[in-house]
Amino acid sequence: MALAVEDGPFCKSDRWCVLVGVVTSGITIDQVVTGRILIDGTDATEKISAFADQLRYLDVILLPSISLGGFNVVDPFELHSRSERPVLVANPVRPHIDAVRKALKVHFVDWEKRYRIFELMGAPRTFRIRGGDRIYFYPVGLSAARGVQVLRRLVRLGKTPEPLRIAKLIARALGDSSSMKGSRRMGHKCGH
Repeated sequence: MALAVEDGPFCKSDRWCVLVGVVTSGITIDQVVTGRILIDGTDATEKISAFADQLRYLDVILLPSISLGGFNVVDPFELHSRSERPVLVANPVRPHIDAVRKALKVHFVDWEKRYRIFELMGAPRTFRIRGGDRIYFYPVGLSAARGVQVLRRLVRLGKTPEPLRIAKLIARALGDSSSMKGSRRMGHKCGH
């Protein structure tokens, strides 16, 4: 069973964003857990660890990135240690580490601490899927070969593991309907 975690949309004026965890057995949804994280905060690792603590039978935690809610950086090594489950970060877009470093340096006093986690991750591994497309991934607490097995099992349509795709759909729906999104309901567009 996998716990796939995604963040919801937010505006610059928002303080929080929705955090959704979807537990799947293969691609069948077994459970959904929700919470919220501070935008550009430092609580994502703790919140995801709390999700994992609520769930007993997890084989892996899936993340789309180590940065959720803007630059609320998840530490996959700490998450693995706290949850005692492997963590697999998987995304069809190759991370742009230099751009991340520049953005962190401009916007955060603690940029070095946040950036250190990106450095520790090293270069992503690559998994080729149908049509020659790629998924870039970081395995923490599992081998790269095991990471490929997990991805092979969970990528069905497109370039995103199905549990992450489902979690993103739910996070978007909850984020769009949340009372925290008053400006969006009034017609203002927000990015994410």
